[in-house]
Amino acid sequence: MNIKEDLIHSWYLNNKVTVYLLDNIKNEWLPTKINGKGRSIGEQFQHINNIRSFWIGKVGEKTDLKLGKKYANDKKQLIDALHKSSQKMNETLFKILEQESIKGYSPHPVAFFAQMIAHESHHRGQIMAIASRNSLELDKSLNFGLWNWNNK
Repeated sequence: MNIKEDLIHSWYLNNKVTVYLLDNIKNEWLPTKINGKGRSIGEQFQHINNIRSFWIGKVGEKTDLKLGKKYANDKKQLIDALHKSSQKMNETLFKILEQESIKGYSPHPVAFFAQMIAHESHHRGQIMAIASRNSLELDKSLNFGLWNWNNK
C-alpha cells in the first residue's frame, strides 16, 4: 500500500468504529443527554454526519447529506446516513489527497484528514461519557473494540 491508500483505508476504519459504537447503543438511549443538557447520544451521531456533509461541500463536491434533527433518534437512519457520508468523504479524500492545498481549508490535505478523524473521535468520547454518566449498561468489550482497529 501507499500512504494515500493507507489514509483512505484509515477513514474507512474510522467510520466502521463509529458505526460499531452506534450498533452497541440501544435505541431507547439515543435521546439521552448529560443532566438534560447538550447534545443527546443520537444528536452526537447526527452531528458527526452533518459535519462530514459540511466539509465535503466546502472542500469537495457540493452534496447535501445532512440529516435532520428529527432522525437523531432513528438508529437505521443514522447508520444509513453515516455510511453515505463516509463513502462521499472517502471519495473527497481520494481527490484532495492528490493536491498540495485545499480551497477553503488550511494548512494541507493531510491535516484536513487528521482533523476529520479527531473530530469524530472526540464525539465518540462524548457518547461514551453520556452513557457512563447515565449508568447505561454498555458491553464491557465495547471500549476495547473502539480502539481495536485490527479487527474492523
